[in-house]
Amino acid sequence: MAHISTPLPKETSRWRPLFRLAHGLYMMCRRTSNSGIVVRPLYIHSFRPLLAHTFAETERMVQIAPETLTTTADKLRYYRHVHGLEQQEVAVYVSLHRGTYAGYETPGARDYYPLDKLSALAELFDVPLEYLLDDYNAFLYKGQGRQVQTLRERMGLSRREFADKFGVWITTVRDWETDSVRMTRQTWEKLFRS
Repeated sequence: MAHISTPLPKETSRWRPLFRLAHGLYMMCRRTSNSGIVVRPLYIHSFRPLLAHTFAETERMVQIAPETLTTTADKLRYYRHVHGLEQQEVAVYVSLHRGTYAGYETPGARDYYPLDKLSALAELFDVPLEYLLDDYNAFLYKGQGRQVQTLRERMGLSRREFADKFGVWITTVRDWETDSVRMTRQTWEKLFRS
């Protein structure tokens, strides 16, 4: 909504704001010598300073082909740099503390990423959710229970035999298959990567 400013005094020929159209966008006016009024838009844009290490990292990151990135942390850092965002801006968008989001971008700091946060990040970066997932998180989001049960049945094992073979409780196998408990990355690697 436009806000009307005070009327222009007759004696001034300086530019003055007539009204504000939007954040940083104003309609300016000034009186002319023949008692007319000239109106022009003014857009005020501010640039945040880039620190040398930030610029160097951004330059390095945007030269990487995104399909070569294998961890969710690297993918998040890549897309943030491509979009020219700071960690604080991304953290605010997904309702996280900046330090927590920094952990999202630190390789090895976490294995599991909450689906609601990754969905919001995919929306912010304008990419499909699958582009942000590493193999482990893709396993979780594509139905851990069904995949564990399929593996067990393909091996021709009962739940008890499967549990004994991999050194876990039979109730743990049941909980994995019913998606009641999330499998750890280490266990996933043992079962699906070996």
